[in-house]
Amino acid sequence: MLGRWLIMATMLGVSACAPAAAPPSTPAPPTAVPTLAPTPAPTAPPPATVPPTLAPTPAPTGSATIQLPTILTAPWTPSPRTKTTGCLIQGGLPDPACTPGAVDERVTMATAATTICTSGYTATVRPPVAVTDRIKSEQMAAYGLTGQPPSGYELDHLISLELGGAPADIANLWPEPWEGDTNAHQKDAVETHLKREVCSGAVSLADAQRMIATDWLAVYREQHLTPAP
Repeated sequence: MLGRWLIMATMLGVSACAPAAAPPSTPAPPTAVPTLAPTPAPTAPPPATVPPTLAPTPAPTGSATIQLPTILTAPWTPSPRTKTTGCLIQGGLPDPACTPGAVDERVTMATAATTICTSGYTATVRPPVAVTDRIKSEQMAAYGLTGQPPSGYELDHLISLELGGAPADIANLWPEPWEGDTNAHQKDAVETHLKREVCSGAVSLADAQRMIATDWLAVYREQHLTPAP
């Protein structure tokens, strides 16, 4: 019995003298390796833009010429005169059978600049009074105006000299009253208006001649003209 206690005491003494076992070491946490952003692949530089080559502008060879409008209206020819007596003024217009109008063939669009569009032109072609007085007397008789005072009428060129009307052709001359609802003052305004249109290139000479010969009153009303002095 004693021996058992000795053995146990010896064992306890050995246990007491033995150094305490070191606690297990805690491994250090692994060091995180820094994550590097991927390096982008090098991008090739954009190709250089080559400016387009412009053709050189040719130098002007001279001053520019302004072209006037070209009017391609075919020439207009009045109807022939078919009556010499029994003529009647109809609504302010001459009898178309007695006074259809007549043109001066020397005046065309090609010659307008040196004829009708030149100041003073009509004085160079107007017939002398001796001629116009005789024609006026004949035409007043043809229109049944014998006995009327000649001063109350103008011997009018239906296609005016300003528009290339024939100066002394009886087919282009008629007795037009100075007074009344339709009169020579109104027609004079139409003549001036149409001449201005022709010389500016707005209307062809043929169109102007046709309009004044067939119905000058329509032009007067449509253009809202006022009587000339």
